[in-house]
Amino acid sequence: MSKRKVILILLVLSFVIAGTVYFANIWRENMTYDKITVKGNITLTKDEILQAANIKSDSVNIEELNLVFIQDRISKHPEIKKVFVSKNPPNELVIDVYEKRPLAIVNVGNQLNLVDEECELFPFKNFEKLYDLPVITGIKQFSQQQIEDKSYMNDLKTAVFITINAYKKSKFLYNQISEINVSDTGRIVLFTNDKSVPVYFPRSENNNISDPVYQREITDKLVVLKNFFGKSYESLKDKKLDYVDLRYNNQVIVKTN
Repeated sequence: MSKRKVILILLVLSFVIAGTVYFANIWRENMTYDKITVKGNITLTKDEILQAANIKSDSVNIEELNLVFIQDRISKHPEIKKVFVSKNPPNELVIDVYEKRPLAIVNVGNQLNLVDEECELFPFKNFEKLYDLPVITGIKQFSQQQIEDKSYMNDLKTAVFITINAYKKSKFLYNQISEINVSDTGRIVLFTNDKSVPVYFPRSENNNISDPVYQREITDKLVVLKNFFGKSYESLKDKKLDYVDLRYNNQVIVKTN
């Protein structure tokens, strides 16, 4: 093959490649994602998530799609724990969200927050979406710095531990707890949903919920409380209960009036 033919072939190939790239870019710039799929949302609606992302629900031009920016905007929503945004060619944008799972309402000072299993506090956004969550009270006021470095709240961690393990033992048991008060250093007080009966759990100033021995003591008391609700509580419904005391080993003290 002559040198002239080789040069000619190379020129033709160059034009073909350049044309392909050019038209591909034109196609890419005019391409729209007219299908937006939101996955993983439970309490948040698709519209709420798209509003947080600042994108429209009908179609999005590819020039507007910066996945990092979209993820960052959605992740700032107070009820979102994690979010992943991806493109699924030819025309689909996929948003995977993981919502924070509120375990309880926390009353600190005059402010109400939700708390999840990792003791992360986040504010109410939609009051109408509140479930029958237990309320954690008696938490001492703490600073924003303490919230950020999590160097606070054995009290809150203790209440969250009780809430998580009550749910694990029995959803019925979890639903029976209306309030967990941790203001007293000598006991933890749970209040029942039915008649607001105080239930005393063991505690001392030396107890820390990170201690496996104390964790076991608390989970054992939850089993005792579950059995009490299942076997004895119904027979006492006609009486006025002043309190149920579970602080002592191998006994349940019930004070009636």
